[in-house]
Amino acid sequence: MTGASVFRAPRWSGQAGVLARSIGTPLFHEELMKLLGLTVPTDSFWIIRYAGQASPDVVFTHRVSKRVRQAYCEQCAVVDPFSARWSVNKQAGVFALSAIRPASEEDARYSDIFRAVANIEDEVGILLPVTAQSCLAIFLERRRGLFTEDELALLRTLYPMVEQFCRAHLGWLFSDIKAGRAGPAGGLASRPTLVVDPSGSQVHASAAWEEALRRRPELKARLPAIIEAGGGDHEFSDVVIRAERMGPDFPLAPNGLLCVLEQLAHVRGGEDADAIEKTLALFTQRERDVLRLALEGRGNAEISRALGVGAGSIRNVKTRLYRKTGVSSEGELVMKLLHLAKHL
Repeated sequence: MTGASVFRAPRWSGQAGVLARSIGTPLFHEELMKLLGLTVPTDSFWIIRYAGQASPDVVFTHRVSKRVRQAYCEQCAVVDPFSARWSVNKQAGVFALSAIRPASEEDARYSDIFRAVANIEDEVGILLPVTAQSCLAIFLERRRGLFTEDELALLRTLYPMVEQFCRAHLGWLFSDIKAGRAGPAGGLASRPTLVVDPSGSQVHASAAWEEALRRRPELKARLPAIIEAGGGDHEFSDVVIRAERMGPDFPLAPNGLLCVLEQLAHVRGGEDADAIEKTLALFTQRERDVLRLALEGRGNAEISRALGVGAGSIRNVKTRLYRKTGVSSEGELVMKLLHLAKHL
């Protein structure tokens, strides 16, 4: 089966459905590799994260031996021509190794060393931007023969779908880090949240985090020391930054650091019951329902479906919440009332 007819094959469309169902689960990368393998014959797969000048992070491999992975990390990562290409022009797309001209002797050395160790003749890189500085690079490798222009065209046709699936998967991981990483994870979507990679470079900062640092300069001043410490709770007068080291399989920043800003009273569970009751008395039941779901990280559409009311009504309720609490954004609202989540 050749050309676009690949996409009409029942096996291919069935695997696309399996991939969609795997979004947000540990099986996502494996199912993605299966779909790519049904599109273009491939012997082995890699997923590597590139981020600025930091060393590449291997996120996932399939049919790659430990010896080959070790050779890449120890000898070839620093001269990876795909990484060099990303660091210079930040260009997304589908690129074959055979079409990348070595920019230096080091790039040529990568081909000589890595292709020999991995026993491959050609590879294709699919570069998917995650942030302005970082990307996920998916590699398809072939032991014998070069990837043809027709095969590259198929992968380029598939690129938008792969990009959106990967973005959806990262979104699920980021908003709801699964069991074993529960720590500060619940409702990350609207909580003040920072992710840095192992080198300390920022990978992601939520709008609520940026706003918190703007309003509280002392938090920004302490941040380098918190990142260097690599984990734990760091208390200020009324808030705490909870830092947690992520595992090697966290695609947004393998082995990176997740920092979440919370109200200190919420962490300690020590706020006066009378004060909580007085605050809750400010809100109607509908406002409490919307606030509870917002503090869980739900968006307006999700809240609308959960409560069975229109999205416009949800926006109106939030406007009243902002007015009653003296804030002007959802990020401020979450930061101010997060400690009430377990009381709603």
